[in-house]
Amino acid sequence: MIVIYTEDNDITTNLVIDWLSILYDGEIKRLNTDFFRMSKEDYFLDISESIGVKSIWYRRPGRKPLPIRMIPERLFSENIANRDLESRLMHSANKEIENINSYDITYKYKAENVLGGALKYEVNKFDVLRIAHSIGIDIPKSILTNSKSKLIDFFNECNGEIISKMHDMLLCDINETHCTYATYTEKIELSFINELPDYFFIGHFQEKLEKAYEIRVFYLDGELYSMAMFSQKNQRTTVDFRRYDRKRMNRRVPYQLPSTLEDRIRLLMKELNLNCASLDIVKTKDKYVFLEVNPVGQFGFVSGACNYHLHKKIAEYLIR
Repeated sequence: MIVIYTEDNDITTNLVIDWLSILYDGEIKRLNTDFFRMSKEDYFLDISESIGVKSIWYRRPGRKPLPIRMIPERLFSENIANRDLESRLMHSANKEIENINSYDITYKYKAENVLGGALKYEVNKFDVLRIAHSIGIDIPKSILTNSKSKLIDFFNECNGEIISKMHDMLLCDINETHCTYATYTEKIELSFINELPDYFFIGHFQEKLEKAYEIRVFYLDGELYSMAMFSQKNQRTTVDFRRYDRKRMNRRVPYQLPSTLEDRIRLLMKELNLNCASLDIVKTKDKYVFLEVNPVGQFGFVSGACNYHLHKKIAEYLIR
């Protein structure tokens, strides 16, 4: 059996399963991890045992339990009038469900052949930048601050070229209007800074790189598949390529990174304990600057533009 933890609407999973249906004659178990629901159906997990399977792919294992909003009164032996106590009880109950959910994803199935990580839906991007820098990979000048005066100093240090960087990306699909709301990287102007109060919510700010082009890398078990994107050729995508211009898409071509940088990326992936991930890099006039790594990033557009056949390669990895 091959077990795949993913999301209900993930097209990448569908394409890999299509290949598995051709290359593999065993059972494929797809577990959509959008939510961990506490329902009236039986739930049973023996903590001392796991179910042995051929392979596990943690494609998108970011399942979160539906939070408890109210504890049923029938569970109380006496009425609780104290709101603080009730809040703490709900917090404790939700924490219990989160722990059960994490254990379920991590240990319900076991396999020697595992792609991705049970709890590697995301990484701390500040940690990743620090580790990348420590092994010799160039990163942008970066600060965390809630101070207007410190931000102005950084703005001047970077000659007025800085961006804001959200780490917990908001992505919300509105089914009724067929729209998606998302957060993007934005260039920060002095006029915006001047409107800020002296202290604000802590933000992450980076120097704005003068890029020749961007590079998206898909990392799979030691192999790197790179693609250059000429996003700077379009004003809409020059700061954040995810602001897609559907009428004039960025040119995308296969790319070969320098071998020294590839070796350092392999070392970074080893340090992060990742065998599958997408990485973003900017090529400036004279160097390669690493931006971030996403353990569950999309790679279909890399595969399609460069004929890397990545969905097939993942299927082959899972059946080896």
